[in-house]
Amino acid sequence: MAKRQPLNTSGIFYDSADLAGLKKWFDAGILGGATTNPLILQREGVLNIPKHILKMINITGSGFPISIEIPDSDMPEKDMISLALKYHKMYPKNAVIKIPMDPREPHKAFEVMYKLGQKGVRLNATLGLGMGQLVGAAEALRLSNAVGDNYISLFWGRREEARDQIVKDMVRDGMNLNDALEKVPDAAACVAMTLRYLENHNLSTRVLVSSIRSTDQIEKAFAVGADIVTIPPNLISQWMFSQRGIETVEEFNEAYRSVKNKITLI
Repeated sequence: MAKRQPLNTSGIFYDSADLAGLKKWFDAGILGGATTNPLILQREGVLNIPKHILKMINITGSGFPISIEIPDSDMPEKDMISLALKYHKMYPKNAVIKIPMDPREPHKAFEVMYKLGQKGVRLNATLGLGMGQLVGAAEALRLSNAVGDNYISLFWGRREEARDQIVKDMVRDGMNLNDALEKVPDAAACVAMTLRYLENHNLSTRVLVSSIRSTDQIEKAFAVGADIVTIPPNLISQWMFSQRGIETVEEFNEAYRSVKNKITLI
């Protein structure tokens, strides 16, 4: 079984198009990349996508991966490829093109990824809700000529929501709850199984977890081996927060301040 190489950069990706938050966390030195999608851009009121991506690059500099999504899965393949190549040409050191995996036509996304990979475009297979999509995308990227990592994305929160609905339907149809839960793998199991496949089949594609709803999902994703978790800025702050930590810091601060006029620091 092949051993996957460790990621040589941060596994924390910034999941927002907010420029102030990007600068704050980039300057803190903890980010390995950033992701955008049509919904994220819409929330920030972004209509000129190339201009906004350039603003992000002005903060991060060259070489920092920023995912830019093909905005409509119904685009003809040739239009998807054309747009992806334009973004790649505009930002050759930064652009990672997100290809939406529409479950109604899974082969379409894989063909687009395969062709773009042959042209050296870095890719992020997005909207993944199951292992089949992730494995298919990884295989489509097996012969990629891109310099740098490619990514396959599991939407953790949406996977859990989909699982909950499937389990409810099974129980409604008469299946025991525990049997239903065992039959439908959760997001953590999906990531673990995908990683096992990548190891067994010598695939270097990175497993990226997105659609994060809470800090415990961040920790669970990393615990099962996800290479990267994309995190919205509000959850980055929550992940770093601890009330007991504040109390401890203040206790240490006060210990110093009570004698700071007498103590020698250096």
